Amino acid sequence: MASHGTDQTLVQRVLAARNERDGKAALLGSGVIVFVQFALFLVLGVMLFVFYQHAAPGVVPADADQIFPAFIVTQMPPGIAGLVLAAILAVAMSNASGSLNSLASSSMMDFGGGAGASGGGGRSEGDLLKRSRWMTLIWGIVLGSLGLAPWGPVLVAGLTIASITYGAMLGVFLLGIWNARANANGAIAGMLVGIATMVLVNRFTVLAWTWYVLVGTLVTFVSGSIVSAIWSGGAGSSGRGLEAKGVSG
Repeated sequence: MASHGTDQTLVQRVLAARNERDGKAALLGSGVIVFVQFALFLVLGVMLFVFYQHAAPGVVPADADQIFPAFIVTQMPPGIAGLVLAAILAVAMSNASGSLNSLASSSMMDFGGGAGASGGGGRSEGDLLKRSRWMTLIWGIVLGSLGLAPWGPVLVAGLTIASITYGAMLGVFLLGIWNARANANGAIAGMLVGIATMVLVNRFTVLAWTWYVLVGTLVTFVSGSIVSAIWSGGAGSSGRGLEAKGVSG
């Protein structure tokens, strides 16, 4: 629900579809592809384990994250190894560009004077383009910094980081859909509380990352509902108003 319902990288693909039918097909197709993709990852892991247990015992790298790269460099023929490395770089560049584009687009719409922020504030298209480039650069620095932080094994690190933010995103989405009294104040406060809570959970508890989205969603929804009830945004701040502003996705 979080990755295929609220993640901007998926939502923007659905919005680019020609009609509702194509949007549904794209969404369902992505789910199938992701399932096959992770199944392939697991099969490759099992095959590498068997290979280094029997075909090449004693030469397995100490760091588990180095096993696949070491296999590519030392065991594959030069031409095939080059193609695999090129494919890995292409996928990395594609994911990075999609993430940077989504983050810059959302930032421009909400904070940078884009179409969602009072019609652009009278700024020219050239000025908006320049601002979007700066947003892309800023988010590139942020993502690069996160990548340099010690998160543990690569696969677990990626899923952990995504799970920390997905809970807050899904919580805000459900807040706008299910709570008729929700407003922008509650949505912003709920998201901040949800992300902060999950960062603390990650650092100071032993809870597995597979529970992060559920816990983050509940914390965001409850805290957002409480703030919405206490801190009303005034007229037009109901849940329907929140949904119309696009805060719920």
